[in-house]
Amino acid sequence: MSSDHYSPTDHGFAVVQDMDDGTKKVMVCDSVVGGEPQNVYAIHFKCTALRVGPGVRMEHGAAGSHTRQVVEVFSAERGVVEVRALQRGGNPVLEAEARRR
Repeated sequence: MSSDHYSPTDHGFAVVQDMDDGTKKVMVCDSVVGGEPQNVYAIHFKCTALRVGPGVRMEHGAAGSHTRQVVEVFSAERGVVEVRALQRGGNPVLEAEARRR
């Protein structure tokens, strides 16, 4: 089944951190400042596979990586987190908040 059949769980900036056990933690927040997530409102723990869709721009740093735009973040199957570009245009509220920081 295609991931298009799953509803996204969250919209926001995604921050990905590698964990000591080899998994990833994916946080969803309203902005990223200096590589640090601001106002995290969702976290996906124990991610064993991260799927980043076409059109998603990632910025990599010492503390992990994060998206450079608002994205859709969801888990279609256990341990798998998908990050994809917004399907229906941008999110003006989150984009405006990110520009102010």
